[in-house]
Amino acid sequence: MKNKIIESILLEERERLLGRLKVIEHRLKSLPDGWIRKTDRGGKVYKYLYKSKREGGKVKSIFLGKVNDNIEKQIRERKRLVAEKKRLKERIEELNRFLRFSDTLT
Repeated sequence: MKNKIIESILLEERERLLGRLKVIEHRLKSLPDGWIRKTDRGGKVYKYLYKSKREGGKVKSIFLGKVNDNIEKQIRERKRLVAEKKRLKERIEELNRFLRFSDTLT
């Protein structure tokens, strides 16, 4: 009896985590990706947005423009959501192993 209750709780937790994962993935689609390079010239800090791209065996940095406060907030939010997505996937995989599910996240 206890095993069924525990399994039910773990299944609910897994479904909750999968729901949160979908929300995060949807939000990530609307946020800009890239990274911010800060340059200090004459005591003033300038911020520029770049995106990395692999061409052949080399990584190229593509300049996208100056960064305003709104884009900087979005980049920080994206970074936070990517970290949360990673933790969620790890937790879901852990639950899958415990519940002996064979489906894996990619």
